[in-house]
Amino acid sequence: MTRTEFENKELAEFLEDAVHSLVDLDPNAIAIVAINDDRGIAGTQYYGCGVEDKGRMVHHINEDIVMDVILNNADIIRNAVMDAENDEDEEDDDEIE
Repeated sequence: MTRTEFENKELAEFLEDAVHSLVDLDPNAIAIVAINDDRGIAGTQYYGCGVEDKGRMVHHINEDIVMDVILNNADIIRNAVMDAENDEDEEDDDEIE
């Protein structure tokens, strides 16, 4: 594929927005990660990244993962918390009697 053969408009828009938002950070290190499940591979490209930079980037990706899990399971988490609180209230009532 040459640079002028890029036809995936949705991906092109995403990449353009991503590059603009990254440039606004005035970065000194950039990492790009992509995955192709059909081929079973992941690719990475780095600009100015040392080991510490990669570690900090992974930390932020892990934070995103945890937040996604929490948001995607908010109802389950909320119900579990409410059930635990109800169980504690019932235990407190038992202790009073």
